[in-house]
Amino acid sequence: MADEHGRIRRSLVRVINDDNLDLYLLGVVALAFTVLGATGISDVKTLSSVVLALLALLAFSQIRSRRLTEQIRRSHQAGPTALFKTKFPVDLIPRRAGAFDILLIGHSMTRTVQGMRSDILAILEAGGRVRVLVLDPTDDPLIETADRRISQSLGPGRLRQRIMTTLEDLATLRAKTTGRLEVRVSSRISSAGFNCLDVSGPRGLVCIQHYEYHPVGEASPVFVLEPQDAPWYQHFAAEAERLWEAGTPWPLSTAQQLARARRPVFSESFGPELERAIEGAGDLFLTGMARNTFVNNHYSRLEKLLKRGAEVRFVLIDPESAAIDAAAARYYAERSPASARERVRHTLRLLAELKTTTDGDLTVRLVPHPIAVGVIATDSHPERTGPLSAVFAEYYTYQAPGEPKFVLQPGAPGYQTFLDEAEALWNNAIPHELSRSVPTD
Repeated sequence: MADEHGRIRRSLVRVINDDNLDLYLLGVVALAFTVLGATGISDVKTLSSVVLALLALLAFSQIRSRRLTEQIRRSHQAGPTALFKTKFPVDLIPRRAGAFDILLIGHSMTRTVQGMRSDILAILEAGGRVRVLVLDPTDDPLIETADRRISQSLGPGRLRQRIMTTLEDLATLRAKTTGRLEVRVSSRISSAGFNCLDVSGPRGLVCIQHYEYHPVGEASPVFVLEPQDAPWYQHFAAEAERLWEAGTPWPLSTAQQLARARRPVFSESFGPELERAIEGAGDLFLTGMARNTFVNNHYSRLEKLLKRGAEVRFVLIDPESAAIDAAAARYYAERSPASARERVRHTLRLLAELKTTTDGDLTVRLVPHPIAVGVIATDSHPERTGPLSAVFAEYYTYQAPGEPKFVLQPGAPGYQTFLDEAEALWNNAIPHELSRSVPTD
């Protein structure tokens, strides 16, 4: 019964919206009164009145046709750029609400889906079909590239959040109806957004929005194509279908989720990116066992940082605590606890020297815990978060050579966790006075 009502509603809407409705009425009425006149049911006076009414209707139809012809003529005279607009057409929303087969393609489609929730439900309940294709929020490299392309103002993670909001809205709508609501995610950044309405019908429409690089305001141009705009109408409609076919149904299967899961990228050394981040940072925060090698290798950089007013903090393992024995046994199979203690003390002497020569903002705290992951955080204060903000982390393996290293930036999974752990160590560590002498064995 519901399907029957849906078919009736679709038929009525199509007839009402048909551009030739006046001609259909004219033909039906003329045919009816021709039959009535021929059979003698209707008299001559009535027939004359009807004929005059039909002539008047025909005249209005001709006026309407001439106006449309004039609009088409003017649009062609306006030049090739007349097709392109800076905004979406004003009739796109009502035409979308009256459509029965819709394909929406975009980066996130958040505004579109939120603005047509009730329309989507009505279309689905009437037996229509709605398809939505957005970027795959689980494809991290894709989202990072799209983030950089769309706008620098969104900030890390904002695009993924918008896409997830769209997918959650669509899941809610799908739960409310048994209609044909299909959702897919794409691992390709489309060069344009698409609103495809009843493409296979005579009143079909394809609205295309060009996705420009870092648009100022709404991305443009926007242009609309209809069936009479062959061959480009079919060209862009076919491109939209190809994008849809290349998409992956959402929600993802378990196998697809595992295939897209982010994997850490480990390296043996941080490379020049660490040096550049340190040189430009407004603050530097380090945790580790001794950090002796780091201080020796970057002594001049630390000196420059402190002289220009940067804040530098160190959290090291307390050389007088039992934690240094555990750390030495765990991290260095060939190194004795005495050697590990001396490395920490040597670092403290170097830092005391730096503090004295620069009179900079250098503070050190000691912790009685064997640190499992050493961190070098640049621009970690919330007010300084920017392009140089990063966590350079190195995992201290158990008696194995090498320390696997990886880099995390704000918005990346794990960034805040490692930063919070470093801050927790700082908050629970014991302040160390650098001006006093460091005892040796």
